[in-house]
Amino acid sequence: MDQKYNLIGIGIGVFNLSLAALADKTAGVSSAFFDGKPYFDWHSEIMFSDSEMQTSFLKDLVMGADPTNPYSFMNYLVSNGLYYSFMNTNRSVVTRREFEMYCQWVSEKLKHRLNFASKIDEVSFKDGQFVVRSGDTIAKADNICIGTGLTPNVPDFAKDFIGPKVFHAKSQYLKTLDVTGKNVVVIGGGQTGIEIFRNCFKGKWGRALSTRMISSRANLEPLDNSPFVNEYFTPNYVEEFFGLDQAQKDPIVRHQKMASDGNTPEYLEALYNDIYQLRHVHRDEALIEILPSRCMDRIEEAGNGYKLTVSSTFSNKTEVLNADIVILSTGFRTRIPQIIEPIQNMIEFDENGRFQLQKNFAVKWKGPEQNKVYAMNFSRHGHGISEPQTSLMAWRSATILNDLLGKEHYKTSNMVSNFVNYRGL
Repeated sequence: MDQKYNLIGIGIGVFNLSLAALADKTAGVSSAFFDGKPYFDWHSEIMFSDSEMQTSFLKDLVMGADPTNPYSFMNYLVSNGLYYSFMNTNRSVVTRREFEMYCQWVSEKLKHRLNFASKIDEVSFKDGQFVVRSGDTIAKADNICIGTGLTPNVPDFAKDFIGPKVFHAKSQYLKTLDVTGKNVVVIGGGQTGIEIFRNCFKGKWGRALSTRMISSRANLEPLDNSPFVNEYFTPNYVEEFFGLDQAQKDPIVRHQKMASDGNTPEYLEALYNDIYQLRHVHRDEALIEILPSRCMDRIEEAGNGYKLTVSSTFSNKTEVLNADIVILSTGFRTRIPQIIEPIQNMIEFDENGRFQLQKNFAVKWKGPEQNKVYAMNFSRHGHGISEPQTSLMAWRSATILNDLLGKEHYKTSNMVSNFVNYRGL
């Protein structure tokens, strides 16, 4: 017999897990979530022991919408006997591994709603309902929420060389990597790039002959997480930003880049200190080099390795580097999942092929008003710099559930700032 729900979640990443955790304790909402992976994991390929969150542990799956929800990080600590020991660490942020462990604990508690190892084959719309097919299982829902995450961004210069020696950081190749005696080049100076760079020269994958990092940025620039900049990550700011013309939005998001994509300042200090110790205290002869203001021109095969041609935007010179292994820390991009192809002609896209989302995170579409296609992490251009971040995921989940219920079950309005006035006098 077909299963029928108010809401079906497509994908079980951290954002749809937040929605599932809030929905589980929301009267009047029946929900189910599907994902092809066997269990919850969160970018495990790029999970290092020194990888830290860039937001407070209080910005968890549910706290920002419902601090009494049992799926909070604080309840995770108490339930597992960790509360006092954790508080004695005096940390405001946790490692990414700790956050993943918390999410895995929540996913175990939500087994009745989460369907892992259930790859969705197709999402269609028929007779006023969404029809979700996963193998022999058919589930129907009044509404769906797409939370399929991002896909690795592989630049054109690298596409013809992808394999065990040239690969994106989010790749199984990283788990079997051996850099012993090799020349390694990491491309990308964001947080993942510097984490791979640091772990490489510190010997995580063997002792490299040389470790270089190429970044188009002018330097390894820090995350701007000062108090007034953090106002960008508040419901009040998102509300005001959403109302702007699109021509205004894109330049604003570009200007705010370091509020989202900068590197953790404490990590940069540790990285600098590590390089100092290796060079000037331990007199390590392995080459460690950071090359900012460089743009990759091309990769060519050269014997058993590669020749990299690089342009410097600082010196206006062209440089050539030799590499045995090239690791792409070139970020991610949004991708409309193929499984929604049967309803894609009903969905409205902008001139850049992006979802047009409404304030309630529902995609504009030509279907019935009462049936919604919600989407998460598809609206940086619409809702602002916070959209790909975990900072507001509880608030966003609550916004979606309020819209689904047709009432403000969770307090999401009037969350105004007392410090910054975006509306003008």
